[in-house]
Amino acid sequence: MQTEDYPFLMDPKIDFAFKQIFAGKQKESKIVLISLLNAILDRKDQEAITDIIYLNPYTDKPYEDAKQSILDIKVKTAEEELIDIEIQIRNIDNYRKRSLYYWSTMYGEQIIEGEAYYELNPCIVINIMDFNLLDETDRYHSIFEIRERNLGFQLVSDLEIHYLELRKLAEEVDINNLTTLEEWLIFIRDAAKKEKRELIETIRKRNEVIDMAEKILARASADEMARAAYQQRRKWYLDKVSSEKYLLMKGREEGREEVAKAALRKEMPIEIISEITGLTIEDIKKLKEKMKG
Repeated sequence: MQTEDYPFLMDPKIDFAFKQIFAGKQKESKIVLISLLNAILDRKDQEAITDIIYLNPYTDKPYEDAKQSILDIKVKTAEEELIDIEIQIRNIDNYRKRSLYYWSTMYGEQIIEGEAYYELNPCIVINIMDFNLLDETDRYHSIFEIRERNLGFQLVSDLEIHYLELRKLAEEVDINNLTTLEEWLIFIRDAAKKEKRELIETIRKRNEVIDMAEKILARASADEMARAAYQQRRKWYLDKVSSEKYLLMKGREEGREEVAKAALRKEMPIEIISEITGLTIEDIKKLKEKMKG
């Protein structure tokens, strides 16, 4: 289909749209989610996931309160693995510990009184993030497990946490050398960007399941009720991000003011204080007058 067929597409990075694609009511959602999971987990041939059960299936509830609903996706595979997949555009709540807590909750909830520990199944947490979390690496896909520190052997295979950092993906790509996972992540990152339509269309021609995913997204984007709920969710996210950035900026400003106050008390020259803090000379003079009052 041509670009003009899609005058508006929801952004898959907003979790409401993400869940529409990968956990919608239509049977195609299961197909596209299985494809995405196999790409992330590098499952091929006999190891590939072939079927899943949604543990928090799609309902109309997100339409009723699109701002506050938790829109992650939980599934169980045919091998009894539990998988939680979430997309986030905000780096909140100590995200590393947050994802470990999600894993521990999912793992611990399996045990009921009278059951043995060997009945615990592996749990996998997948985080797709529109921000950079791991400063220690430039890789866009990082995987964490439990391994012995010196020899590197695995304790158990029950813990697996994936971080996929969309901003670490290259903007300019060689379409002929993209992996399936990179195709999926580019679709998630760029599907709603008009300037990326040529790249997305090329990926759709190469990958019929991603083509299916965009058709699901297009149908949801054309639905008036879904679109209204999406806009509500998107506005809530943007307001939160804007508020957090303002508070961060305010905190930095107040921090500079405290440094400037300390320097003024020591009678340092205003020009030097300005150079140290980044505050203007005029701001420092006003601060000095305020301190006198």
